[in-house]
Amino acid sequence: MIFLDVPKTGLNTPFQGGLVKDVAESVIKWAKDGLERRGLGESVYLNGLAEVVSTGATPAEKLLQMYNGKWAQNVDPVFEELRY
Repeated sequence: MIFLDVPKTGLNTPFQGGLVKDVAESVIKWAKDGLERRGLGESVYLNGLAEVVSTGATPAEKLLQMYNGKWAQNVDPVFEELRY
């Protein structure tokens, strides 16, 4: 069952002869096309999602990469580098 696999394998989860990533790309394209037809400049709000789908890396995965990489398994930098 796909809903059990997605939390583990994310966008790389096999689905109907492709990947969940393929479905996500299509959905973002449809949403972007629809928003652009409205002409209100709203499609920019999809840019973050489009980046996740194109790179395949979720924000959580990016944090884990930094934690296991340049942060040397120390959480303190999250408070310095990722201030909002």
